Amino acid sequence: MKALKLNQFIHIHPLFFLLAFSAFITGAFFQFVILITIVTIHELGHFLTARRYKWRVSRIELWLFGGAVVSEEHNTRPFKEQVHVVLAGPVQHVWIFCILLLLEMWIGPHSLIGLAHLYNKVILIFNLLPIWPLDGGKLLFYAVNQFLSFRKSLYATLVCSILILSGCSLWLAVEGRWTLAALLLASFLIVENILEWRRRSFTLMRYWMYCTSSERERLPPIYMKVDDKTLVRDVLKKIRSNRCHLYVLKQSPSFYIVNEQECLRAFFDSKKADLKVRDVPEIIG
Repeated sequence: MKALKLNQFIHIHPLFFLLAFSAFITGAFFQFVILITIVTIHELGHFLTARRYKWRVSRIELWLFGGAVVSEEHNTRPFKEQVHVVLAGPVQHVWIFCILLLLEMWIGPHSLIGLAHLYNKVILIFNLLPIWPLDGGKLLFYAVNQFLSFRKSLYATLVCSILILSGCSLWLAVEGRWTLAALLLASFLIVENILEWRRRSFTLMRYWMYCTSSERERLPPIYMKVDDKTLVRDVLKKIRSNRCHLYVLKQSPSFYIVNEQECLRAFFDSKKADLKVRDVPEIIG
């Protein structure tokens, strides 16, 4: 579904209007304003932090009970930046809580302040669930990516996300807690996970392209022994985000090393995905 553009950076998903209409006909206007205010502040935290790191951010998209900062760089930037950008959303809930607490001390208990406290807590907890593309799902991916290859990390994150999403859906069914809003939100997350799974090859390819232009020689080296028949595309599938890979080939009576950058150039520049790693130096030459 196509989002409505308010300006260059703020787009509104059609599901947002469904929530607004529901709030209007049920008389929950103030609740709606509180909810969308907290969500917008959360997303602005992501947005402003990403802009501070000079990420290419295309827009903030507001949708049902949440939003997203749309950027193609969430998995192609330094680990520190990625974590800061993701955590910048949940951190906003801390000062929101403090302001609500001060308001409560100033004017006394109020139903709207109590509701704001509830929404603030629920949105924070919900966003930290390890479900893609929530903040918790991205943090899970970044954490796993420190130990596994980019490809395996992506697969593991999506599988974990789908399992947890299925578990939450089953719990809602058993407890009889399904509502229209929960159904719409679950449907949205299911669609996002399916789409991310389908474009996993594109995501991996984009990451390899990022590796060709980044200064990965500064990363700690990891030496990987490969045999004479190992293909370039196979070694690239094992690339990790926090290591510079050096492939060791033993050929009697000595051995030689092929750098991951040479393999990437063979893949992209020479279009030799099925080239054996042992032949990379001859092609790159």
